[in-house]
Amino acid sequence: MTDGARFAALVAQFPARRVLVLGDVILDRYVWGSVDRISPEAPVPVVRVDRESSMLGGAGNVARNLASLGAQVEIVAALGDDDAAQELLRLFGSWKIGVSGLVTAADRPTTLKTRVIARAQQVVRYDRELEEPIGAATAQALLQTLRAQTDRVEGAVIQDYGKGLLSTDVIQQAMAIFAEQRLRVFVDPKAGNWGAYRSAELVKPNLREAEQVTGIRVRQGEDLEPLGETLLGLTGAQSVAITRGEEGMSLFSKEEGFQHVPTQARAVADVAGAGDTAVATLTLARLSGATWTEAAELANAAAGFVVGVPGTATLTPEQLLASLGVRP
Repeated sequence: MTDGARFAALVAQFPARRVLVLGDVILDRYVWGSVDRISPEAPVPVVRVDRESSMLGGAGNVARNLASLGAQVEIVAALGDDDAAQELLRLFGSWKIGVSGLVTAADRPTTLKTRVIARAQQVVRYDRELEEPIGAATAQALLQTLRAQTDRVEGAVIQDYGKGLLSTDVIQQAMAIFAEQRLRVFVDPKAGNWGAYRSAELVKPNLREAEQVTGIRVRQGEDLEPLGETLLGLTGAQSVAITRGEEGMSLFSKEEGFQHVPTQARAVADVAGAGDTAVATLTLARLSGATWTEAAELANAAAGFVVGVPGTATLTPEQLLASLGVRP
């Protein structure tokens, strides 16, 4: 385990980091209420609405985590021409996340997920989205604005939620732009397109995603090494980190080989967004000079903190250090 002074020194550098996030932005809307009867019209609960709230989701939540940890953040994404897009702009502003990299795709809606919650339980979720790839004109505008943002940052996170923004062509052109600008790239992928991430510093799937894309099932610890080696070959990335929930994180690097970094047991309230927190922390740690082991220890601690909070949560540098038993 890394000593506390080293963790404190690394986290102290987070505010100096400048990061771009490219990916599918989602507006997470919550309708909060209570239920005391069943509808006479159908066998469904009647929810008496008390309040509504909205949060940054998808790549927006990665940007929110980076900003909460102190970094300077720019978001690059496509939004619809609708009320959900205006709400997202307000939320980005509240987190001081730069929005000059956003483009409008008038032919598709902003991805919106609405959850109705009563008595601390989700009653129903309904989604408004279009998963088909963005059109050629939108893709061209996106890549143009992406190039314009690269001189402001030192690293980039690609966050794929499978909502149509990151086609193979968009990923390949974005990676070429990042390579030209010598940006360090950290990827949280979804199924498909993984071979387009060649030269990324990191690709970070969870265990289920890694198993699905490789066809390798992890039944025991010995299965992890061939899984990691296969992913390194498939992605062409410098390193692969597989998040494994309460089991911690398994790291595979062309230079350092395989290592597993366990996490501390914690009470779990909600696992939503833990992967976003992990990739944000890994990115800031590496940009701040952390080894892979140090970065994984910080990411495990950060993810462990947010899963103990109901809903999609973030944490501050002080909370991250406190979760490691370190005084800022």
